[in-house]
Amino acid sequence: MILLVISDLHIDTGRKLGTFGWKVKKFIDTLERVIEHYGVEKVVLNGDTFDLYKYSYNEIAETNTKIIEYFTQKGFILIRGNHDVWVKHTLDHYQITNSTGKTIHIEHGHKADFLNGTRLGRFFSITMYSTLKLLVRIRWIERTFYGAVNYFDDVNRIPRKYNTFKYLMYALKLLKKYDMVILGHTHKLESHKIYYLNSKKIYLNSGTCSLGRFQAVVVDTESFEYETIKIPKKLELDVVQLPDFN
Repeated sequence: MILLVISDLHIDTGRKLGTFGWKVKKFIDTLERVIEHYGVEKVVLNGDTFDLYKYSYNEIAETNTKIIEYFTQKGFILIRGNHDVWVKHTLDHYQITNSTGKTIHIEHGHKADFLNGTRLGRFFSITMYSTLKLLVRIRWIERTFYGAVNYFDDVNRIPRKYNTFKYLMYALKLLKKYDMVILGHTHKLESHKIYYLNSKKIYLNSGTCSLGRFQAVVVDTESFEYETIKIPKKLELDVVQLPDFN
């Protein structure tokens, strides 16, 4: 089976504090092109699909009916992230075992954090964003916020807390049991092949689809061939050259 994993869309209302950064039609067209190119049979949305720290699900659904209906009609699998842990009909993780007995484990990855992986941490985050929603009515605070988001969400400027071996070590812990682990959360596209416990193991991170970018991993679950996909923001779809499996 050909599996596509994307994460960290952070779909919001398109109002203040918005970080999705896509026109819905363009995002769907981009996703459809990727699905067609690789012959994708199943899509996993690996957490933080919605940004419920900033807006309620009902607020987001009112302004994003088309994309939510698209996800539902296509039967995409939704996994909980730290930003959308409260969304109904989502999974804590997703696993698939192929005909040779090798298992792929997919989860968002925030459980590696003390703050993002705990109720206390989520409480602090919600409180912070509730306050920020009021403060961004002041113009200079709004500009400062978006400047910080654009700076730190750049793949070359990952916040220090994400630019560590913490998530690799967390993946290694999971790889004691599974043959491939796919995480999100860090907004950093990664792929690592290692020999661990006398067996070949693979750790992938699906990056982010926020701020108008498209990052993903596509995996052949039978052969374990995979490819990382990176489409820069503002790049026109008709000039994108998608790679083939390595």
